[in-house]
Amino acid sequence: MFLRTLFWSFAALVPATASLAQQPNEGAYYCAAESSGGIVYNERTKKWEGTNFRPFSKFTLKFKYVRTTPNGDEYAVTITPDGKNDVLQCYPYRTQFPQFDEFGYLICRTDFFNYKFNLKAGRFVEAYLMGYINGRDTNEDTPMLSAGTCTKVQ
Repeated sequence: MFLRTLFWSFAALVPATASLAQQPNEGAYYCAAESSGGIVYNERTKKWEGTNFRPFSKFTLKFKYVRTTPNGDEYAVTITPDGKNDVLQCYPYRTQFPQFDEFGYLICRTDFFNYKFNLKAGRFVEAYLMGYINGRDTNEDTPMLSAGTCTKVQ
């Protein structure tokens, strides 16, 4: 009798713990850059130089659980720039969907920007790596790096 009670108690817990283990992390965060810098072409010296930029990046980050794989949970991740209706997919580097890595970082990229998020710390970095490598010495398209904070909204 004791073993039967113990068995059924354990059996009742297994679905509950399994469903808790599979509870996905989903949510939305509002992110805003607080500092930004990069490189610009100095027409006078004819050289590229480091500079500060006015931080302008503000966006909503959303991630929705898609599935669990042997490598971890995967998420559909989108970035919506502030004041725009454009929803940008944020793609992973090595998997079909972005994942949180072993440090809790979410790393992904849109067509022009690379992102790294640490939502536990409420921080992100964003990199625009176009421009300079095109060989043109102008300031029409310059690389930059921004850092800022993210606040949970959902």
